[in-house]
Amino acid sequence: YYAASKNNDTECESFGRTPVTLTIYNCEISIQKTANEASYDAADDVLTYKIVVTNTGNVTLSNVTVEDPLTGLKETIATLAPGASETFTTSYEVDQDDVDAGNVENTATATAVYDEKEVSDSDDATVNAVQTASLSLEKTANEASYDAADDVLTYKIVVTNTGNVTLSNVTVEDPLTGLEETIATLAPGASETFESSYTVSQSDVDAGSFTNVATATAVYDEKEVSDSDDATVNAVQTA
Repeated sequence: YYAASKNNDTECESFGRTPVTLTIYNCEISIQKTANEASYDAADDVLTYKIVVTNTGNVTLSNVTVEDPLTGLKETIATLAPGASETFTTSYEVDQDDVDAGNVENTATATAVYDEKEVSDSDDATVNAVQTASLSLEKTANEASYDAADDVLTYKIVVTNTGNVTLSNVTVEDPLTGLEETIATLAPGASETFESSYTVSQSDVDAGSFTNVATATAVYDEKEVSDSDDATVNAVQTA
């Protein structure tokens, strides 16, 4: 670039040229966030992150704020020279909602003000959950035997969520006893217990034993999961 003199009255410019050096200030910042874990599969798992903030411009930045709301990180870099970086480590403890959701995504942001202009950059990291939906049902009879029509057999049915995701609208059925129940929500590791009964008929005494089956069923992510169990009670027959 060159500067020249100009006569405003005659509109004439001088032939002399004076070199002029212009300094272009480039104010930029970048942030890179990476997760150390590839996946998680349970509440209370801990995800750790590395956050690198770099001054990618050509002017020194002051009071650079670095925030990651989900992990609670909030730091300030007093000064950050061109080309310099600062690294932070932060962590987040997974809850059951995160397992059910299937992933944890969070965003970190670096912000600075130079010459009354704000510059910022954000980056996110996503960690996926390994989800397993499964159920178990255990059925036991309280009576060891029966010997007459109109005897009453009672049963205990325990339904347990053996997976790592919360199940909703779990149906529990025992057709021969007439049991038909719905569990609104069943958290991982949680159980629900039901009792049911059946009145023996003469044909059951003649048959020598009575067996019936209970089933628990749920749908998660458009896939059905279920489990069944039966209980057999023998008749004491006297001819």
